[in-house]
Amino acid sequence: MKIVIIDDEPKIRKGLTKIVEMHKDWYVLQSFADGLSAIEYLKDVEPDVVITDIHMPGATGLEMIEAIHDAHKNTRFIILTGYARFDYAQKAIDLGVRKFLLKPTNPSELVEALETIESELKPDNSASLKANNNLLIMKAEEYIQLNYRSKINQSEVAAELYISPNYLSDLFKKNTGMKFSDYVTEVRLEKAKELLLDVHNKVGDIAELVGFTDPRYFSSVFRKKYGMTPREFRNSQTSD
Repeated sequence: MKIVIIDDEPKIRKGLTKIVEMHKDWYVLQSFADGLSAIEYLKDVEPDVVITDIHMPGATGLEMIEAIHDAHKNTRFIILTGYARFDYAQKAIDLGVRKFLLKPTNPSELVEALETIESELKPDNSASLKANNNLLIMKAEEYIQLNYRSKINQSEVAAELYISPNYLSDLFKKNTGMKFSDYVTEVRLEKAKELLLDVHNKVGDIAELVGFTDPRYFSSVFRKKYGMTPREFRNSQTSD
C-alpha cells in the first residue's frame, strides 16, 4: 500500500514511518508537517491511505481531507489526534474517515487498521496498482535514459516521481530484477558501446560522455561486464 503521513511533530512522523515500513508491502510515499503542503501534493497523487493529525499549521487534518475527498474516492483516511472531541469524531465520520485513533497511538491499533484497509483494497485495486507501478518504472527509466550523462541518484529520481527513495528502490528491484544503481550503470555501459563503434570518439573521452568521472573505473566496470576493455571491444567490432 502507498501511504502518506501528515503530522507537525517530526518524532511522530518518523515513528509512523518506521511502523509502516516494517511491513514489506507498505510504503510511505511522502510525509508532511502541515496540511497545505499535503493538499498541494495530493492534487497529483492518490495514495491508498492518508494518516493525518488534526491540529497542524495552515490547514487542519479535517480541512485537508475535506479539500481532497471528492477527488480521492479510493483513498482511505486514518486520523490520529490528542483531542477526544465529539465534534471532531462526527466530522471525521461525515468525511468517511476509516479510523479515529487517539494519541499516544498504540502501534498495534494502527497496524490493525492498515491491515483491514489492505484487505479491502486487494480485490479492487490490484490491477490499477500494478498499472500505476509500471508507469512509475517507465518514468524512472525514461529519466535515466535522458540524464545518464549527469550524476544520477535515487533520491533525485524519486523526487521527480513524487515518491520516497525506499519505495522507488523496492519498486525497481521488483519490476526490473535490478538495483537502481545497477540499472543506471547498465544504461551507461550500453551507451558507451554505441559510442565505441564510432572511431572518431576517443576512448578516453567516452567515460565522461556516459557519466563516469573516472576513466580507469569506467574501464574496470566495462571489462567486468563484457570481459574486455573498451579499446578491446572497439577493436573487436571495427577490425576487418
